[in-house]
Amino acid sequence: MASGSITVPRITNWLYLCLLLLLGSGCASVNQPQEDVGRRYVPLEVPASEVDNGVKVIDAPEGIPDVEPTVVSYLDYNDPFIGFNRAMFTFNDTVYRYALIPLANGYVKAVPLPVRNSVTNFFYNLKTPIYLVNNVLQLEGRLACRNLARFVINSTLGLAGLFDPADAWFGLQRAEAHFDDTLMKYGAGYGVYLVLPFFGPSDLRDGMSAITDYFLNPITYLMENPEKYGVKTFDFLQDYASDAERYEALREKSDDPYILFRNLYLQSVMRDADYQGAADEQ
Repeated sequence: MASGSITVPRITNWLYLCLLLLLGSGCASVNQPQEDVGRRYVPLEVPASEVDNGVKVIDAPEGIPDVEPTVVSYLDYNDPFIGFNRAMFTFNDTVYRYALIPLANGYVKAVPLPVRNSVTNFFYNLKTPIYLVNNVLQLEGRLACRNLARFVINSTLGLAGLFDPADAWFGLQRAEAHFDDTLMKYGAGYGVYLVLPFFGPSDLRDGMSAITDYFLNPITYLMENPEKYGVKTFDFLQDYASDAERYEALREKSDDPYILFRNLYLQSVMRDADYQGAADEQ
């Protein structure tokens, strides 16, 4: 290999160095709001007209952070893979409660919030090719240019993406896009409800998106095993950390956690479909 090329070990060491510096510094990101910037789920408020259309509104467990007091219950939902799904839900539930949630809670307690936000920023910036490719597939040239500009700014001024000056200084907000968004834009339905190992509630459309995300993720090509899977596992853990407490609270208050989490997921699908429909009408 040419002397000027970047080898996989060098990239691995660079990633580890960034994380070590980040964990040791505890410094706040540029104009970063003091809240978790990981993924959030906010259930829909359900219009009364939906109660007569095969769904009913039930009270959600009390005291759950970031959860509205209503959840959609699908009365006659056809769950053709329910046997597999329930088995996979049981597997995931065991992994979550005895491994992932303790690790996530430990991560939250041990790592200051500004540092966790910068870790999230780092991985988000690293996965820019995922968003950029799907912007192009959706013919969203403006968003593709925004993501490209964000990547250049945050990779330089933002110290390899640890901070987000593209948003804080230039007003270039995130434009995250995945393959399931692309499929939805072109009218593809979600298919059927499916519980994936480790990832949890999903569907056929979202499952295809997970596969494309894997091949578009630069970590897939920049690193080798076992470092590659170690970094991806850490990415999954830090992304899940903000939801660990919510999962525990929801599960403890539900008589049938599988049905509750299925309903929450289907509600999010309905929310996304409504959003996409409104966007298409504009």
